[in-house]
Amino acid sequence: MMDNGEENKGYTLAIMNRRTGAVAKKVYLKPMALYVPVFANEAVTTLVDCLALSEDCALCDKGYALSVTNNNNGVSVDKDFSTLDELAAPDTAAEMVKELINIVRGYDEDDDHNVCGW
Repeated sequence: MMDNGEENKGYTLAIMNRRTGAVAKKVYLKPMALYVPVFANEAVTTLVDCLALSEDCALCDKGYALSVTNNNNGVSVDKDFSTLDELAAPDTAAEMVKELINIVRGYDEDDDHNVCGW
């Protein structure tokens, strides 16, 4: 619970094409839901589909980043992948989302303003 009166800005889950700069992203006000593998996989699949629709992936499938950002303090981490298929593999997607959230939360624990539903 936030005690300083600030609004919870949530976490952003995003996928970026490193070559073109195209980004697909979504804000989650309750990011703990992304710890559930099925939900994390759905979230990543939706972003991959949005990104794939916005570009010709055959021409630009040269590197992608999955990122998690705490919108309340700006802490952001990412993980690189060679292709969208690699990133979207169910086991990979769920594990990477969880790992990135844990890294961001580790930074949050050092901050007195740990928010976003935890």
